[in-house]
Amino acid sequence: MTSFSPLTPTEAIERYGHELTFTDPSDRNRIVIRPALIGTLFFERGSQPAMRKALLSCVDEFRAAYGDELSGGKKGKTKYSRKTMRGIEAMRQYILSNDPDYEVEFVFADVVDNATAPEYLIRSLTGQAYHEEHHGDLSYLKFILPWSFAESAGGLAQYHRFMTFCCAALPIRGGYGGIAPVLPYGFHRYMPQEYQLAQRFVGLEADCYAFAEALDYQDNHIKSTNWYTVLGDPLLEKLGSEADVRAALCREDILMERHGQCLVIRAGDYPLLGAPEEGPLEPYIFVNRVIRPLRKPLRGSMHSYMEGVERFGEEESRRWVARFDEPEGPNDDSTPQPSRGASALPFQTCPRSGRWVANHLGNRIAQVKAGDPMPGPERSDVGNQVVWYFVRDIE
Repeated sequence: MTSFSPLTPTEAIERYGHELTFTDPSDRNRIVIRPALIGTLFFERGSQPAMRKALLSCVDEFRAAYGDELSGGKKGKTKYSRKTMRGIEAMRQYILSNDPDYEVEFVFADVVDNATAPEYLIRSLTGQAYHEEHHGDLSYLKFILPWSFAESAGGLAQYHRFMTFCCAALPIRGGYGGIAPVLPYGFHRYMPQEYQLAQRFVGLEADCYAFAEALDYQDNHIKSTNWYTVLGDPLLEKLGSEADVRAALCREDILMERHGQCLVIRAGDYPLLGAPEEGPLEPYIFVNRVIRPLRKPLRGSMHSYMEGVERFGEEESRRWVARFDEPEGPNDDSTPQPSRGASALPFQTCPRSGRWVANHLGNRIAQVKAGDPMPGPERSDVGNQVVWYFVRDIE
């Protein structure tokens, strides 16, 4: 097995920041994919007034810390817009006063349109009273903070503080957190890029359809393993008990804390990108050994259908959520491991004959033989660093 050689957040940012950032080909001032720290949580009884009040406390906590960055947002079916103090107060009242029979949907972010990837964001979609009572529907909360926060102890402490604040404030069923390629609110056209990046960097969380994961969590399944894994009491009971989980994960680099009705598990002191040279992400694999039984056996697609492009269909999604699995025995070949996603820069020697795609050149396709130079240019018209990703062998 390849040895584990983790990159520090600073090393990962310096080495791969250009691959993980994508500027709109038609507007060099608009970033449509950026790496960031994310947290996604699923909670119960989101329609009820007490939970709406608790949800607002999470919003107010986020705004107290990062309010100077939160220039835009939206509520319900309205469009993104710049938010004045009057608009912010209207959104707060909307969260508190909307009828329990209607869902609450809102976004506070550092962007004022739905076509730009945010760097600061808090977003939620709550359930409706009828569906909660009859079907057990869950609500979800997602937040985003800059990847640069991972470079300092203070930044990581801020991330942890807000994650655990939400876990203590809300009746959490489960969730996760780590590094992710953040897409705009209007994300669909960029799903192929999210797919390619997740194949290349296995530590990334593919999370553009986060709200849809609520269906699995309400059936007491989890999505996968990442830097943070949050297990509510019903999930812990499926593993035996909290004491059993703590005993199985008792190791110096694994943090476990009880907050509210959930156990927060952190695999290592900082999030791992999962670049090829890092080798298997041992802390994530260690946690995965214990929580793997909580995954849904036959999960659905993590992306909607798009014709003729690489995406997370059902098979690709099942391979991806199993990326930290290990064979159960010497003859076990049942674990569907994903590709590590070979890549090459323009004019470098091609490492493998096959079909390659350049996301930063409008998903341009090229067939290149091993040993030949990769096609140019080095940068796109709007200045993106061009990176070629291997797709498949030449037939």
